[in-house]
Amino acid sequence: MALMTGQQYRDSIRDMKINVYCFGKKIENQLEHPITGPAIEAVALSYDLANDPDYQDKITTTSHITGEHINYFTHLYQNAGDFVKRLDLMRDLMRHHGMCVGARCVSGNIANGLDSITYEMDKTNNTNYHEKFRAYWTKVQREDLAVAGYITDPKGDRSKRPAEQENSDAYLRVVEEKNDGIVVRGAKVLISGASIAHEALIMPTRGMNKDEKGYAVSFAIPTNTKGLTLLHQFPSPDFRRFTPDAKGTDFGNARYGVYNACQIFFEDVFVPWDRVFMCGEYDFTAKLVGRLGPCFRCVTSACKCGHRDLLIGGSAVIAEFNGVGKAGHIRDKLSEMSHESELSYGCILGAAMKGYNSESGNFFPDGLYANVGKYQASKALWFSARMGVDISGGLVMSMHSEKDMEHPELGPLIEKYFKANPDVPTEKRMKMMRMMEYLTGIGCILVAESSQGGAPTANQQLVVNADLRKNLEEYKARVLELAGIEN
Repeated sequence: MALMTGQQYRDSIRDMKINVYCFGKKIENQLEHPITGPAIEAVALSYDLANDPDYQDKITTTSHITGEHINYFTHLYQNAGDFVKRLDLMRDLMRHHGMCVGARCVSGNIANGLDSITYEMDKTNNTNYHEKFRAYWTKVQREDLAVAGYITDPKGDRSKRPAEQENSDAYLRVVEEKNDGIVVRGAKVLISGASIAHEALIMPTRGMNKDEKGYAVSFAIPTNTKGLTLLHQFPSPDFRRFTPDAKGTDFGNARYGVYNACQIFFEDVFVPWDRVFMCGEYDFTAKLVGRLGPCFRCVTSACKCGHRDLLIGGSAVIAEFNGVGKAGHIRDKLSEMSHESELSYGCILGAAMKGYNSESGNFFPDGLYANVGKYQASKALWFSARMGVDISGGLVMSMHSEKDMEHPELGPLIEKYFKANPDVPTEKRMKMMRMMEYLTGIGCILVAESSQGGAPTANQQLVVNADLRKNLEEYKARVLELAGIEN
């Protein structure tokens, strides 16, 4: 099958009839719903750009599995250049839509990990997981499917391991093995793009112990599988999309600007054996998570660098619209924002350059630099958001509505009192203020998501601390030797 177009993707999602809810009501048509519709548009763009001759080199490649032309979101990394291309793509795509394409993004990193781990499981245990996974991923590539990646479990009492939970379903688990497949129960939460993807690719959220074999499970299922219930998140910025008569300017990023993420409940869901890629192999779970983590942290950091690019551009524009575009302190703030951003991008490029190939040939970035890059990416985005608010001024958090601007009495008052730069129409300044509200995180969750997506910053600190402990004694010994002090 040729690369799917954006319209083919839209039609395929509409036809799936996925069991998804939002704000207490079932969504009957995701394309027309105010919360899912914009997210679908962002993913559709990733399909249309793959068919654009001017963009194809950035977003398509040749599959090393089939030799066929594929979308880069379904590619498995083979070397550092492969991985850097993915990072550049994520950063550039963010500049196009200012949102998230989680319905295609996370799964590619999981797939890269699973392709490698299934190879090693088969070699150790004489299983056939790798063959099954390759067959599944070939289908994904040939049909150009959007596959959401499911990692995070509810986790229950965070002080206890999966086997110690009072609620056995606090982590997704196998409750029955049959001749033709398995039955799973539990939940996955905060899953980006879950309801607008064709497929779900599931893996454990952490390493498991011997008494936690039931939680060591990985598989893939269609998003409309019986027993799945999806509940769309509904953060405060999304409420405006439900406001009567709200439109255009009121949304900032009107076409794309809703982050699609869901909680997914598995109520005794059946999975056929040909779609099961791990079932009980607890001793491979930590290795899978350890390999996937750096990939995902690099990729999500690249997205955040793209968001900061928009923040920098938006801050420069609103400064001009406010009449202070040439002020020295504005140039200094923009420079600091760029400095913080490029530090994180440099780290993840370093992670790629210091990466390695697994026994199966899959490429993985260096864990230390991936975690440092992710930590810096979150820090830089919060810093840039603060600078964006500072440059915009108080109006960024106190904007009136488009309906107010159209009002026969209020409109002229707004026009008179909110004009700044005499060369910029008031309406354009108002539109840019709303966009800055969106970009700084007041009107979307992307800034806050940077702290949690790809694991919270505490996880990155753990990795960095572990590496420091490993090397600290050597550093101390080198200093003592140079100082002429006996160790």
